[in-house]
Amino acid sequence: MISRRKFIHASCLSATATMAGLDQTMGSERQPVLNPFENIKVQPTLAQRAWMELKYGLFIHFGPNTINGTGWGDGKFPSKDVVFPKLDIKQWAAVARDSGMKYAVLTTKHHDGFCLWPSDHTDYCIKQSPQGIDIVGEFVKAFTDAGVKPGFYYSTWDRNCSFYDDDIRYAEYMRKQVKELLITYGNAVEWWFDGSWDKDHPTKSWEFNPKWEKDADSGLLHGECYEWKALYELIHSLQSDSIVLHNSSSDRPGGIRYMPCDARTAEQFDFIIREKLIEPVINPIINTPEGKVFLPLEFESTLSPNWFWDKSDYHFHPSVATITDWYIRARTANANLLLNVGPNMDGLIPDYNIQFLKKVREKLSL
Repeated sequence: MISRRKFIHASCLSATATMAGLDQTMGSERQPVLNPFENIKVQPTLAQRAWMELKYGLFIHFGPNTINGTGWGDGKFPSKDVVFPKLDIKQWAAVARDSGMKYAVLTTKHHDGFCLWPSDHTDYCIKQSPQGIDIVGEFVKAFTDAGVKPGFYYSTWDRNCSFYDDDIRYAEYMRKQVKELLITYGNAVEWWFDGSWDKDHPTKSWEFNPKWEKDADSGLLHGECYEWKALYELIHSLQSDSIVLHNSSSDRPGGIRYMPCDARTAEQFDFIIREKLIEPVINPIINTPEGKVFLPLEFESTLSPNWFWDKSDYHFHPSVATITDWYIRARTANANLLLNVGPNMDGLIPDYNIQFLKKVREKLSL
């Protein structure tokens, strides 16, 4: 039986070793970064390595939902009312830079279908706003100027598009919009897709039932309606270094929704559903029908009660300790952390969010 003194000594050594390892991966870079994957056969690509070195990013949910106070808009919010009186995208970029973040991902189109750029393929976009600001364009410029790499969120679900149920026509529409973003705004470090459960799942809900995979008659699909492979190949034909991923949803963190892809999502920490705590899949070596592939992980969480800014009179904010723990847990898993902040109805990141982010940077020595 080990003595109490020896147990405490061993525990201290273990803690010291753990923190030494974190020092190699955290932004302080006190020691040279080691390759944690040097002894495995399946190696990350150069693009994946570069993306993993970014470590910490800003997720930005912004659009009509910010104004109407909902998480999933119905696609009916009037374009003429999409106005943000004090919109300052340079402020967003400064917040990301000053928080130690290296990349950022903006909701170019959420489930409501409203596009934050002047798309040639729909009238339900920012060109119908009296404010007349290309938010995606301003985002790319401001963040690039701040030294923070821009990336795009794009929802495959569209509650405004009149031909959404015409799978072939809608898949072509998505490719046209994605190509428009690719050509107009240059390289995006990451493409974060979302919403495909609406056509893939028999229930049209995000929650996944493993029994569907075992039942050939369940109606489960894997991106066929969206012509996912063609969309993926389009992105890489124009931007070979972009990391393309698709949200697997909170109930399957670290899982795979579609192949091909370049990374995996783990949406929310300590997610509980039906009385069960869901543990993320950490191992980056994934078995596929074509063989083993390396797919790094990105954790996502939010400082807002919902992903978009919440205009309620009060809500709880994650503590500095909690946010710091999210970062450390992600880095311990050799994963990135994409932390969401929703700008408010004025078009500004709230000061209370900024104060927390500053303290987190100080705590982590980023």
